[in-house]
Amino acid sequence: MISIKDVSHRYTAKGREETVALSNVNLEIEDNEFVTIIGPSGCGKTTLMRAVGGLVQPTEGEITIDGQRVTGPHQQAAVVFQNFALLPWASILDNVAFGLELQGMGKADRIAKAEQYIKRVGLSGFERKYPRELSGGMQQRVGLARALAVETPILLMDEPFGALDQQTRRYMQEELIQIWEGDRRTVIFVTHDMEEAVLLGDKVVLMSARPGKIEEVIDVDIARPRDPEAVERSEVFAEKKEYLWRRLREMYQVTA
Repeated sequence: MISIKDVSHRYTAKGREETVALSNVNLEIEDNEFVTIIGPSGCGKTTLMRAVGGLVQPTEGEITIDGQRVTGPHQQAAVVFQNFALLPWASILDNVAFGLELQGMGKADRIAKAEQYIKRVGLSGFERKYPRELSGGMQQRVGLARALAVETPILLMDEPFGALDQQTRRYMQEELIQIWEGDRRTVIFVTHDMEEAVLLGDKVVLMSARPGKIEEVIDVDIARPRDPEAVERSEVFAEKKEYLWRRLREMYQVTA
């Protein structure tokens, strides 16, 4: 379980006034839940996700994973970034194996595991290619394979499909659903897309405009496994999407 208690975070950019990114955030995430986070731009979604991964230390409050306080980067979580964050000088195989090397895994074992996850994301045959030789969607699949390969119980995803074209984005959503159904890790998925939030999540965490607070946690009562096309035709999907848009529109009107 991930427990976020009374978390606030402030930061000061050089030469600027202090900014309150998060204010008194409380959230409980159960094992194996797929949680999406949505809110207005600049509301602290990414800051909150990074805090769970130990990449940001909150100014106040605490985050615990299975009762252990998060005090810095840890091996419980892997991150998939929006900008892929691949090593440009390394092959696809070496990129996927990179986290395993950091864990101290022997070369033969890490190559075998990297190949396994490259196949899982549909990139067999591209092991010797370099990131510059792949499309954006393929690069994001490499980033996903790298995060999956280290087999952490928690997967943190920071708008991973935000820079992709619509067709590639849809393909990646379907791939992620299938992969998650196979191993049911705990996922925190930051997005600005209402449809994506409902399609993927067991819960949608709605955050307020900055300073970010939890406005509401919305249960997505759509059965799994999910067929994206069937989900998008469902009444529940339409209702949840419309509700999210209404709440977000209210926030934008207040801050405008």
